[in-house]
Amino acid sequence: MPKSITVDRVSKTYGNGEEAVHVLDDISISIPEKEFVCILGPSGCGKTTLMKMMDGLVDPSEGEIRIGDTVITEPTPEAALVFQNFELFPWRTTLENVELGLEILGVDKSTRRERAQTWIDRVGLDGFEESYPSELSGGMQQRVGLARALCVDPEVILMDEPFGALDAQTKDKMQTQLLQLWEQEKKTVVFVTHDIRESIFLADRVLVMGTKPSSIVEDIEIPFERPRWKRRVEIENDDRFADIEQLLRERLGLKAEEETEVAQ
Repeated sequence: MPKSITVDRVSKTYGNGEEAVHVLDDISISIPEKEFVCILGPSGCGKTTLMKMMDGLVDPSEGEIRIGDTVITEPTPEAALVFQNFELFPWRTTLENVELGLEILGVDKSTRRERAQTWIDRVGLDGFEESYPSELSGGMQQRVGLARALCVDPEVILMDEPFGALDAQTKDKMQTQLLQLWEQEKKTVVFVTHDIRESIFLADRVLVMGTKPSSIVEDIEIPFERPRWKRRVEIENDDRFADIEQLLRERLGLKAEEETEVAQ
């Protein structure tokens, strides 16, 4: 079952004394179960650090993060993290990469192969089970990463700029596929991005982070009904989309003539 995420007065500092770097400052976020939240902010503001703390890879200096009622102090099967650079093992086939999480959890071979095959089919990679990452396009590699995350049936999916390295057309396709899968699975999703328009199209809420030491400077509800994946042109041409985009630009300190995507 999907679970809520609570970030309770979390701060993060690296180093000590004069060498200390204060990255995050007193961040509190409440994300109900099944909600799709995007975190938007400039490069270097600490989005990835916050994401890694949600996954248990980095400890907060102050405060705590909970998934459901569980305080996160180390990586947990309750959360799955999808990276921008795919993080696939080059010596493992598509099938072997997808089943990796289940293998780590000690699931028997026949069961994990069956579940991995199900997710390979669902992300549209049937026929590529025996292909290695070097034989796949960037979009296909990201589908492998997504299938691997969903295969372990986590309560929470954490996505750290998963489509940032893809070309525009592939990115659009992956956004559509993600929304289709989310409509079916209704997991709790936290999605970090630089892309303003991506965040509006995907999210129930967009959280905007400021510069270091970062805090949440805006929490915006997105009004568009779901499902959205068949209505992209309609949504992006809606006056409300333009108004939200302008508000997000202002909160990020962007000028009107700059590109939609925050400087990377």
